[in-house]
Amino acid sequence: MKTLTILIIFLMAACGGNEGSNSVMADMEAAPMMEMSESDAGSSSLRKVSDQSQNDPEIQKKVIKTGGLSYRVENTKDEYQRLSSLLNQYEAYISSENENKGYDRINYNVSIKVPPQNFDALIKAVTEGKKLDNRWVNTDDVTSRYYDLQSRIENKKKLEERYQEILKQANKISDILEVERNLNQVRSEIESLQGQFKLLNHQVNYSTLDISFYEIVPYELEQEQRPGFGTRVLNSLSAGWQGFQTFLVYLLALWPFGLLSLGVVWVVRKVRARKKSE
Repeated sequence: MKTLTILIIFLMAACGGNEGSNSVMADMEAAPMMEMSESDAGSSSLRKVSDQSQNDPEIQKKVIKTGGLSYRVENTKDEYQRLSSLLNQYEAYISSENENKGYDRINYNVSIKVPPQNFDALIKAVTEGKKLDNRWVNTDDVTSRYYDLQSRIENKKKLEERYQEILKQANKISDILEVERNLNQVRSEIESLQGQFKLLNHQVNYSTLDISFYEIVPYELEQEQRPGFGTRVLNSLSAGWQGFQTFLVYLLALWPFGLLSLGVVWVVRKVRARKKSE
């Protein structure tokens, strides 16, 4: 933008200047200044939010609350049904679930999203009558980050509006391309900030409760059932017959060696008979 501003100043000096050029130049110079202001606002917003939160009633504290429970149950399917029946009462929903089975236990993991005002009540309902193995709750204050993102998005949108106004007044192709490049960059930054704000806002509006429950099952040794005597006899006869057939097949495959052996025996006998005759 500095290069673009210098080019416009040189054009004004060469042509004697006019109102339209002065207007465009003023807008082009104002845009970087606004971008700098937005950057400064982003770096100092944490301090501003911290100061204003004590005096401004409109600034509400934003907190991300997470927690986890672990306990043993008699039956995992029954416990899952019990948890599912509690969801509507506390405006909650299951975001993910996982079941895995071992040789001696069945584990079930459920992640529940619940409004923060119902978080403690849901924990109380879930743990009623349960002996917990583990319980934890964590609270993260994101007030400064929340309002910082909100402020940066507003400043970026104002900068986007200024670039749109400048784009309407620009006449040269080079000026138009330069403004459009900066406008696209600002819009990309706005989309990124809005995505971060949407995720943070969802985490604030819905707390996360991870519940892990398990069922102990008796270990069972799998043994193959042995067949009866009659079945074993029939299997032995069948196996013997199959073995005999296999033997015959291999025996027939050796017939060339049998002929060779007979030939050798015949030759030996002939030689011995000739020696006796002599």
